[in-house]
This record gives sequence, structure tokens and C-alpha cells, in this order.
Amino acid sequence: MRLATLLRLSLAVQVGCGALLAAASLPDGTSPWVALAIGLAVPPAAHGAVLGIEFAIAAAVDPRRPRAPLLHVLAVWLRETSASLRAFAWRMPFFAGFAEPPIERDRERPAVLLVHGYLCNRAVWKPWLDARGIAGSNVATVDLTPPFGDLDGYADLVHAAVERLRAASGAEQVAVVAHSMGGLALRCYLRRYGGDAIARAITIASPHHGTLLARFGHGRNARQMRPDSYFLGALAAGESADTRAKFVCIATQDDNLIVPRTSPLLEGARHHVIDGVGHLASIEDRRVWAIVEREIAATHRASARVEQVPPSSSSSRSAEAAEKPGAASPR
Repeated sequence: MRLATLLRLSLAVQVGCGALLAAASLPDGTSPWVALAIGLAVPPAAHGAVLGIEFAIAAAVDPRRPRAPLLHVLAVWLRETSASLRAFAWRMPFFAGFAEPPIERDRERPAVLLVHGYLCNRAVWKPWLDARGIAGSNVATVDLTPPFGDLDGYADLVHAAVERLRAASGAEQVAVVAHSMGGLALRCYLRRYGGDAIARAITIASPHHGTLLARFGHGRNARQMRPDSYFLGALAAGESADTRAKFVCIATQDDNLIVPRTSPLLEGARHHVIDGVGHLASIEDRRVWAIVEREIAATHRASARVEQVPPSSSSSRSAEAAEKPGAASPR
């Protein structure tokens, strides 16, 4: 079953059950619209309650030092609840098939692939694309299916999306921006296919070292994201320093889902740490967008400089040096 269908069924069950319970509890003669209104209030209440529990667990297991003021915590919770409700009750159930911006065949433009996280689909990136995030780039998305599958199985989906984007845009390399579990799917891709096609790997709130809350998740991918999983150990053991150097890791000190909150920081990568935003809301955070745009622009400029160096320049310099008296012969 596709995730969008699963989310629509979940919404229907929540609203229907809430309305039926309200109708059975309300006094006789009460308008049925009141029961329906109560049913419609169930999804927001459920999101707020679940997220409140997540924030409480995260604060207990990995508290901020010094502790954040109560108003700060409430603001982050409200923002995360709003982002979660819009994503899970609107965008992902009903807009999973939204049209992406057209890809222009121009190898001078950066090519960017967006990879979503656990229990999500490509529609989580819709606000970013609607706001024309990563301006001047060819941007594509990918769906990781099935939603509760093996993380290693997602490597082939990422590979196919990378190759489609390269073929459509003409770009030799692609920058990948991955949220949450998508960062692990990206690392699985790099382990299987290597990094020749990847210019930069940018992960946002990804559980590189696992998360304690994965114990409450469903599916093989959730089990693989547990901190003590064999999968994570094997994934880290198979990575080279060159692979890690491609990574830029973004973490938030107020993450409600990735615990401990240092888990998104991968050794050997560049790090950016922000605060005042939760796990899913980090996708919509302007500071995150700015970091991503700067990293992609810097990578693209560096790549362009490398391409401008004449291929024969290094060999001609070596030949000139060899002709000089006393020059050491190459070994």
C-alpha cells in the first residue's frame, strides 16, 4: 500500500471514530455537525499529543544544557505540530503526485535531488519547491517505497533518481539533500554505487548514529535505525574518509525525534547546528534553506573552477620541470 493511501485511511479512521464517539456521548438532539466538528479536531489533537510525548522523552534522555525556557519549548512544539499536521493531514495524503519544476538540460546549472525521511513521501518537499528553494538549480524528488522497507533496498531507488536527473539535466554530478532517514538511504546508495555521481551529500536531522525513538517505529527500516543496530555499525565501518568528506550534516538542538540530538552529526563531515525548530519543521526552516543553498553554490563554484583547468596543464608543468637542469626524475 502506498503511503498516501495509508495516510488517507488513517485520517478517515481518526475523524470517523472521533465523530461516532462524540455522537454517542453528546445529549440527544445535538446537531450532527457538532459531532463532525469534534471528529475533525481529533487529528490535530492526536498530532499535538504524540509530539508532546516525543519532546518530553527527548528532553528527559538528552536535555539541553542550559535547559531551554518553557516558552521556547512551547513555541518549538507548536511549530512542529503545525508542520506535522500540514504534512501528514494535507500534503502527503493528497499531493504526493504534485508536478515538479521542469528540468532544463543545462550542465552549468546545479542538479539537486531531494530525499525524504521515514513515513514520508516526496510531498514533504512541496513547500520548498513552491517557494523556489535552491534557486537556479534543476531539482527533482524521489519516493522511497515501500514505506516500511529495508534501507538497503532504497539505494537502488536513489540510484535510479540520480541517473534520471543526470540524464535530464546533463549534469555530471548531483547534490543530494536528504531529510531524516533519507540520509541513511543516501549512505546506502554511496556504499553500493560509490560517490562519483555525487557532488555533495547534505543531510538534515538524519539519525546517522540511530535514535532511541526508533524502538517505537514499525518496519525493518525502523529497526535498522536503532542506535545498537548491526546495520548502522556495518554502514559506518564501510565508509571511507573521502565519502565522509562529501557530507554536510545539519542538526537541531530541539529535535523531538532524533535522540540523542548529536546523532545527525557524522564524523568527518562539516556540521551546522541550529535551534528553535523540531524534526519535521526543519525542512521548512529558512536557516536550513540558506545553509543548503550556500553549500550547493559553493560546491558548484568549486566544480566549475576544476573544469576550467586545462587537462594538459599538470602534465606540461611536469615536462618543464623535467627539462630543467638538476630536476629529479619522477619515480
